[in-house]
Amino acid sequence: NVPGFGAQLQDVAIFGQTPEARIIINYASQTITFPDGETASLRTPAYTLQNAYLPLPADVMISPRMAPPFFGLGLIQNIPESTILSFADENDSNGDGISGKPNYVWDPYLQRSMLGRFGLKANTATILTQVAAAYNQDMGITNYVFPKESSFGQLQDDGYGDDPELPDSVLNGTVFYIKSLAVPARRNVTDAIALRGEQIFKQISCANCHIPTIQTAVDVNFPAISNQRIHPYTDLLLHDMGPGLADNRPDFLASGTEWKTPALWGIGLFERTNGVPFYLHD
Repeated sequence: NVPGFGAQLQDVAIFGQTPEARIIINYASQTITFPDGETASLRTPAYTLQNAYLPLPADVMISPRMAPPFFGLGLIQNIPESTILSFADENDSNGDGISGKPNYVWDPYLQRSMLGRFGLKANTATILTQVAAAYNQDMGITNYVFPKESSFGQLQDDGYGDDPELPDSVLNGTVFYIKSLAVPARRNVTDAIALRGEQIFKQISCANCHIPTIQTAVDVNFPAISNQRIHPYTDLLLHDMGPGLADNRPDFLASGTEWKTPALWGIGLFERTNGVPFYLHD
């Protein structure tokens, strides 16, 4: 948490209050050329904060986030921890050039260290905490997991004694919705180009981190996610992606250059659902 700004920068405010800061994004573009002569344009965002309502600390670390999709999270949560740890090879002892490691995080509700699964740096362990944090930080709605205002101790704090604001039943219902939201059905299963892409995906070792097939654990209380053969294309581990993708901000065991392998299921629909198919953390 940054004193006076909390854990998440709020660049808008309700009537009568002041946003914490304004975010300016500038892009630097570069063209790269592939071995076959085809070119692609890449652009790198740079972020500047302006009009901060209080002076920002000189050493403040900022990490922008694109909101990832949230279908299939119940299946992700039900992958056995032992399965995820079996993918880990932090010191690359098998010499394949891949050195994924798990992130262990502090869960504020259960009050214990747990394996991180959610968030772009695997900094959240459970769907409950992920959903409750979104209510609290994205919308400023307190709940039984995060009963303090996101602006607690700041000038914008409303000072009302109405926390937690969200009924427990609504939070629990939202968690159930996120937990049960199905993954989009696979498309183009007989398409020759798609099948060739799948072959190349494996040949160039993409599947070593983006694990295609995983079995979930048994959950007698929730058959929909129990003992399922799923295809998330992730190992849920942290990997050092180098300075070009770095945010230089640690998060529990994740360094400033490490990111969780994102699940790729449903990625072919991003352009249709988002308008523009942005894929990375920022």
